[in-house]
Amino acid sequence: MSARILVVDDNALNVKLLVEWLEHEAYVVGTAADGFEALSKIEAEGPDTVLLDVMMPGLDGFETCRRIKADPAIAHIPVVMVTALEDVDDLVKGFEAGADDFLTKPFNGRELLARVRLQLRRKWHYEQSQVDPLTGAYSRRHFDAHAPRLAARCRTARQPVAVLMIDVDHLKQINDVHGHIAGDHVLKEVGNRVISALRPSDLVTRMGGDEFVVIMPETDLDAALHVAERLRGRIADVPIESVAVTLSIGAAASRPEAEEELGATLKRADAGLYQVKRAGGNRVSADGGPEPPQG
Repeated sequence: MSARILVVDDNALNVKLLVEWLEHEAYVVGTAADGFEALSKIEAEGPDTVLLDVMMPGLDGFETCRRIKADPAIAHIPVVMVTALEDVDDLVKGFEAGADDFLTKPFNGRELLARVRLQLRRKWHYEQSQVDPLTGAYSRRHFDAHAPRLAARCRTARQPVAVLMIDVDHLKQINDVHGHIAGDHVLKEVGNRVISALRPSDLVTRMGGDEFVVIMPETDLDAALHVAERLRGRIADVPIESVAVTLSIGAAASRPEAEEELGATLKRADAGLYQVKRAGGNRVSADGGPEPPQG
């Protein structure tokens, strides 16, 4: 699938020219006439690069870029600011807003396409470093960069964020009996089933070895326990290549009224996981409290 480029400009002639150049290179091009429309389309469509005009009515390019880079879900999308401004202070202002590059008017097609290709390569390398190659879940590096920001956004909005600490039961035994290739297949399929069962806004991370962490924004403890039990059953009910696999899951949800930090919520979920492992696994526990009955 060709890369998707979003062109944001209130000048119809500029948009027409940019679209023609980009479509000639087989890019899929979308357009937006102002910053508010751009933010909506970026959230809905997730383009690979944004070409963002600086001077627009309402929400200008600087503020639009600032909002893109402040949102953990879309902050990784490269933004090339398109401007007629040549003042150094304006360039500095753009980079401080989070712009990845600048394209100064008047510009030619070769320069435009070269800068777009550069940003697409950077995005590809970034994404490769953010994803665990075996399971398709996010990497620990991505978690460390984005999970605290996601939790902080929920805390500011007085919304809970839920955490699931997930451990694949007896993975060492699976490796010893069936071999490490089979163990890798188990981890890969666990990752696939967990990711496919959750919302796009949920952050699924492989923390290392047999452990995964799920961050679910705007989710209370009751909802988190329901999701955790669904995940447990999704794995336990269907063997993976004839290998019986189960999960241990510890769950917790932040307490918005106490402005609880993510680290504290993670610690409580980890306490729940520890209790489940002591009880033999294949269970869900909240905050280290009693496990709900298994269905």
